[in-house]
Amino acid sequence: MIRKYVFIIIYFLFFSTIFYSCVATSNDIVLLKEEISLLRSEMQTIRRNQAELNLQMKQLDSNLQIYTEKLEENKYKMSFLAQKMDDIHSSLTQRMDILSKQLPKVDMPILPSPTEFFNIAYNDYSRGLYDLAVRGFKDYLSRYPDSELSNKAYYYLADSYYAKKQYQECIKIIDEYLAKYQKDEFLVSMLYKKGLCFQYLQMDNQAKEIFNYIKKNYPNSKETKELLSSE
Repeated sequence: MIRKYVFIIIYFLFFSTIFYSCVATSNDIVLLKEEISLLRSEMQTIRRNQAELNLQMKQLDSNLQIYTEKLEENKYKMSFLAQKMDDIHSSLTQRMDILSKQLPKVDMPILPSPTEFFNIAYNDYSRGLYDLAVRGFKDYLSRYPDSELSNKAYYYLADSYYAKKQYQECIKIIDEYLAKYQKDEFLVSMLYKKGLCFQYLQMDNQAKEIFNYIKKNYPNSKETKELLSSE
């Protein structure tokens, strides 16, 4: 009889353990499913956020491109208007001189406008007539030292001397330019040309100093690429 009760108790405990084990396993599965569902929801949210971020980045790139184009357009317009102002100022000065002398019947020579002055010198430069170009650009700078095109006049004047292999004169013009312009579109190019002049004059230490300065301060310039490719 006792053995019967013992057997019943053991049987009860055995199936109770199995039952609770199944219940626990079932609860774990439910919790796991809930966690998976939550993770999926979070992944979908992250994907939506990523898609929105990508769209915003594309829009930002597009807006930046538009702003850059508008900036370049405005820069060109400002340069054009500045040249026109130079021309108008020169024309008014000449007319005032004529009126002040009260000689309306005297034919007085009308000088070219600043832009015309520059273009005459540039045409000589582009045709390789460097002697005429030097005279033209020097005359332009003496008459209009602070005009919109004066930086370009310095650049082409220095390049004309460089083409004539007059390296000392080229360095002199570049130094005048550098004293006047600390931030300009031709700055790196003028520094590079000065270094080349030093090389031709066999002043290697001065040339090396300039080239190192360019590589350090303007690492993305085409002049730096040329220097690195020649090493």
